[in-house]
Amino acid sequence: MENEGNTPAYMQLANWRFALRLAEHRHNVELKEKLLAGIKQGNMAPYYKEVCTDLGWEFDQKLYDKMAALNVEQLAKLEAEHENSVVEEEDQVSGVWQAKLDYLCSIGDREAATNLANSKLEDKTVPKSHRIDAVFTLFRIAFFHGCDIKAMGSAIEKATELIEGISGGDWSARNKLKAYEGVWSLAIRDFSRAAHLFVDVVPTFESYELADFGTIIRYTVLACMIALPRYELRKKLMNHGVMAQALHSQYQDLREYFVSLYEGRYADFLLCLARVETEMKQDPLLHPHYRHYVQEMRLRAYKQILQAYRSLSLDYMAESFGVTSEFIEREVARFAAAGRLLCKIDSVAGTVVTSSHLSDETLWGKEAPEASLDRGLLYQTTVKRGDILLNRLKKLARVMDF
Repeated sequence: MENEGNTPAYMQLANWRFALRLAEHRHNVELKEKLLAGIKQGNMAPYYKEVCTDLGWEFDQKLYDKMAALNVEQLAKLEAEHENSVVEEEDQVSGVWQAKLDYLCSIGDREAATNLANSKLEDKTVPKSHRIDAVFTLFRIAFFHGCDIKAMGSAIEKATELIEGISGGDWSARNKLKAYEGVWSLAIRDFSRAAHLFVDVVPTFESYELADFGTIIRYTVLACMIALPRYELRKKLMNHGVMAQALHSQYQDLREYFVSLYEGRYADFLLCLARVETEMKQDPLLHPHYRHYVQEMRLRAYKQILQAYRSLSLDYMAESFGVTSEFIEREVARFAAAGRLLCKIDSVAGTVVTSSHLSDETLWGKEAPEASLDRGLLYQTTVKRGDILLNRLKKLARVMDF
């Protein structure tokens, strides 16, 4: 963490732009000023035009012309360097077009940057390592401009194909691919894949051009919390070298989010989950999944508290979660009706009655409670569907006999 690299300042603008599209931030003057200041600082003429169209801002032609003129001037300098470069020196030539590509990305010129990156990717004379850099740039372009899932997925496929084709392997490229694929996995709601990729990449993370270290730590915790069983969480998060150090020293809020659930402090956990929900809602990558994520994490907490009991008072559950008994009753009833919780509510006694195998480990040997719960749900669903199928077959037989 001491040698943490620098993430380009313009990458943060995408989050501010997305937040301004949300109803609660649409008229946030401070956020608008921060976004506009970032655009001016980077002379991002193409991006300014895109943002004005997207957010309905009044277009300042003088500001645009000023920034556009500076863009043309800088690109002309880069072109001159390319013309004056010695063709035999491949690294120098590659450095010039990569500098131009980085500049086009920094001013938000999506079309020009995409065209240049694609031209280098498809040019077989360009060294494979530089073609890999080009395809990673295509991913960042899609990520920055509205989290284009289709384009991000295409970039991952091309990067995987190029990297797997390298004889002997390229450790740095493979390591970067894990970070990029982890972000992609979050975009398509594959939390399990994302969790394992991020846990592997955190100790050797070097893709600062994509995201800062704090963002990767946050993505790792969020993915692990929903994807990994409880007995793995402590090992992966709290006893995992760099990850543990980061959570203890810099990211106390993420540590509390994990520890509050692990220790069964459910009221504190719900407060942390509310903060996580707010952050996810403002993140363009995670926004499409925040409702699903919050629901699944609440369900995980309910499963955890019910595992140790055959019956549990609704009032006790409500007190544990810091909510009303009516809220708990609605929540548990909804999950139970959907087959997500193996329990029944006794409204007269005011208790939640769990199925016996929620706490009976002898039924499933030494398996974790989560495994027995999931297997129990699968068993019940199979039996239920089997009964439905048999009833339909009997009806069909009667009709055929008739």
